[in-house]
Amino acid sequence: MNNTKIKNYQIILFLFFLFSNVTLFALDKLDSTPFVLTQNEKNWIETHPVIKVGVDKDYAPYEWLENGEYKGIAVDYMKRIEKIVGIEFQIVKNKSWDEIITMAKNGEIDMITSIVETPERSKYLDFTEFYRKSPVIIIDRGNNGFIGGLKYLNNKKVSIEKNYFMEEILRKNHPNIKLQVVDTTKQALELVNSGEVDAYVGDVGLSDYIIKKYYFLNLQFSGQTEYISTQGFAVTKNNTELLSILNKAAKSLPEDEMQSMFKYWLNVDRGIDMKTVAIYLIAVVVILLIIIYWVYRLKSEIAQRKIIENKLKESESHYRQLTEDVNDVIWKVNTNFIITYISPADERFRGYKASEVIGSNIFELFTDESVLILKEKLQERSELSQKGIKLPALIIELQHKCKDGSIIWGEILSKQELDVNGNIIGYHGITREITKRKELQEKIEQLAYCDTLTKLPNRRSLDEKMSFIMSKSERSQKYCALVFIDLDNFKPLNDTYGHNVGDLLLIEVANRLKSSIRKLDAVARIGGDEFVIVLDEFDENKNISKENIFNVVEKIRICLAQPYEFCIINEKNKHTNIEHNCTASIGICIFKGEEESSINIFKCADSAMYEAKESGRNTIKFYEL
Repeated sequence: MNNTKIKNYQIILFLFFLFSNVTLFALDKLDSTPFVLTQNEKNWIETHPVIKVGVDKDYAPYEWLENGEYKGIAVDYMKRIEKIVGIEFQIVKNKSWDEIITMAKNGEIDMITSIVETPERSKYLDFTEFYRKSPVIIIDRGNNGFIGGLKYLNNKKVSIEKNYFMEEILRKNHPNIKLQVVDTTKQALELVNSGEVDAYVGDVGLSDYIIKKYYFLNLQFSGQTEYISTQGFAVTKNNTELLSILNKAAKSLPEDEMQSMFKYWLNVDRGIDMKTVAIYLIAVVVILLIIIYWVYRLKSEIAQRKIIENKLKESESHYRQLTEDVNDVIWKVNTNFIITYISPADERFRGYKASEVIGSNIFELFTDESVLILKEKLQERSELSQKGIKLPALIIELQHKCKDGSIIWGEILSKQELDVNGNIIGYHGITREITKRKELQEKIEQLAYCDTLTKLPNRRSLDEKMSFIMSKSERSQKYCALVFIDLDNFKPLNDTYGHNVGDLLLIEVANRLKSSIRKLDAVARIGGDEFVIVLDEFDENKNISKENIFNVVEKIRICLAQPYEFCIINEKNKHTNIEHNCTASIGICIFKGEEESSINIFKCADSAMYEAKESGRNTIKFYEL
């Protein structure tokens, strides 16, 4: 076999292993079987009605503590088993993962909800069948390209969580990796983000959740390991009956119910598209390998001019075949940003044929806003380059103009082309459409800051608005107000006609509130039938402000007290008209600047609202700070 065939074989083999290894493992099929216990197991349950459970309070999306409530995949899974078995799982609260592991070693707890089996842990724990498995991946800042495996991290600094299963595996199987052990995944990824360590190794679902939650935008998925994170329950030694009961209960759970649970926690704004990552990596690697292959051919056969020309033609044909089959757009521009090559994928991407684009300036591809963003980024990189700073590849998201007039989003990866002297002679890159991803990100942000029923801002969004208004008032020294509203006659409507009609009332209340406030003010629903309004600046004089505030809120009270009319359809498709009278008890706390904390202001307004309730409802009360 000649050198050319060897090279082609190596490229194909490499791509095959790359694509086959970048896989997101799904939940193994759970065959539902009847839940039947032996007499010994029934006796054991009678003598152990409460099971002490250890939970990692910082292991989202599998399990975590939020606002005093434990939630996640493992917690939902445990609740389902709890109903089947008929015993109570009592979570040991306010303990770190390190403390939970220590308690398990000492036999102070009965079981752990989400843990991976390792040889060391098997000394003091017995493990159920796993209910979830996912890849263990490598994350870095993208400075080192694609990382083929853990062997490439030898003699490099890698962050890892204390007492997580990968710490044991890396210490035993990869002693040449320099471990930086921290308490949480957030801390581990912060070290990578700041450049204090070279990479992080861990569970794909866990790391993806932390990256999105804390906006570690510099981090990238750069490689996959041979290890799998298999999440399951574990019981402390000498709990043989409990282990058997858990396995039987798990097998009795309906498959569709389990799939629905995993889809909720992992597919809605919590998962990552590993297939997209795989395609992206393949495209980049293909281009790099083609360039390496091209250089190799030129150097090895420079003495034979005719052979070189033939080889260049073969290479060009191979290059075009690869680029034309890739879904992403591959392009090249010169130093004046004139497009010299663009792959046919652009016609699928934006509707333009290559002949309509080649020779145009690259800025003509984007919207005016994106052109300004790109020029600003290029200016910034130019200044850094003049200072002698080596620049990484440019990755940027821009809006692209399509031939039919529509606008789509594209993620651009661009690199410089240099001559033998290191001078820039042009740029090449890859563009991938990410419109659906951007739309999903917008939906995620809306869910994070907006009440899904009324479309009003939620408590999180209100806190940010409150902070802004307090800061603004601090400068102007003008009085503002926080208005706490609770509906007086909401529960009877729910009890009589059901929650659907109650939801209609809440939506109508939200609409009336939005139409009753100024553009500078803010209204939010903070839960149930409770609403909060932040009224922006009034006057520097407190008495004048109080009078004006009362007038505004009185109009709101009158507006909310108007009758509500609804039309509902029953099971027989008959229409029923409902008229409902619902007033509101309103509490107001006037504040200026940052003299009081926002928490205290909320408490005072809430207290005034309860005073209004006790005074006969449908009234307004002020709380004097």
